[in-house]
Amino acid sequence: MTASTRSSRGPRRSSTGRTALVVVLALLALAIAAGVGLTVGTKIVGLDTVLRAITDFDGSDPQLVVRESRIPRTVLGIVVGLALGAAGAIMQGLTRNALADPGLLGVNAGASVAVALAVAVLGIDAFPQLMAFALFGALVATIGVVLLGAAGGGSPVTLVLSGVALTAVLAGVTTALVLLNPTAFLHMRSWESGALAGRDLSILPVAGPAIAIGLVLAQLMTRGLDLLALGDDTAAALGVKIGILRTGSVAAVTLLAGTATAVAGPVAFLGLAAPHIARGVVGPSQKAVVPLSAVIGAVVVVLGDVVGRVIIAPQEVPVGIVMAFVAAPFLIWIGRRRNPVQM
Repeated sequence: MTASTRSSRGPRRSSTGRTALVVVLALLALAIAAGVGLTVGTKIVGLDTVLRAITDFDGSDPQLVVRESRIPRTVLGIVVGLALGAAGAIMQGLTRNALADPGLLGVNAGASVAVALAVAVLGIDAFPQLMAFALFGALVATIGVVLLGAAGGGSPVTLVLSGVALTAVLAGVTTALVLLNPTAFLHMRSWESGALAGRDLSILPVAGPAIAIGLVLAQLMTRGLDLLALGDDTAAALGVKIGILRTGSVAAVTLLAGTATAVAGPVAFLGLAAPHIARGVVGPSQKAVVPLSAVIGAVVVVLGDVVGRVIIAPQEVPVGIVMAFVAAPFLIWIGRRRNPVQM
């Protein structure tokens, strides 16, 4: 092995080791956040109470709160955060725009209009059915955006513009339905705030596999997205099938963001913020950014839900609203950077 070969492999190994260390630390932070989510709320309980609630349930109030509220909220917060963090990273890599968000594909708008239609027209108010409608609406909206973008040439710019246009139309339809139907107004007011309260683990058998498939698909797209950052022509010359890459990326974002929105409602800005934090730590490589963004998203959602429980206790602030307040200074920071939209 020549000296030049050893020197070229050295930095790569160092970078891989650093990324692995960062991921391990992020997973440790997620474990700590989960512990906080299980123990902190209007009343603080010990980890021993949490363990007994799982292994030796006695029906006491503290254990009941842990089993019926904190465990479902923490588990679903992790699932939603993983999905939105990874979806944001894929969306930014696909569009090569650091300000891109999964909502640009019409995911949130499609889910919202589907829920509004289910409540206002069909009279549905049970959460499992509303979740199914939300996911279906997100899928239909994404397909519509992709078809509109393909008709305009299929470029990232066309895809984003199509998403913005369709989102505006769907938002208008949702607003009209909500204003004309008081029942829909009450349901949408709760759902659109983005909340984990009132959810239970019965939705996990549906949401879990969809998000798991989306995470695997997202990671499979990372190599192609790294090459796509060099430009379409260069990526194609290096063997990337651009059409398959974009289709797979859109499918991953739809599964991840659509399912997360169906579970918790729209949680704004997380898909924008998590990839920025990840890139600041591990650099621009999507192979590292996507998994790290997912873990960061999970940490932020779980801790955001905890903040919402205690900030005006005994009342609660939905995690979606907490995220909106956190995002304001973060977006100002991004705006003050040079070339904030460049990857």
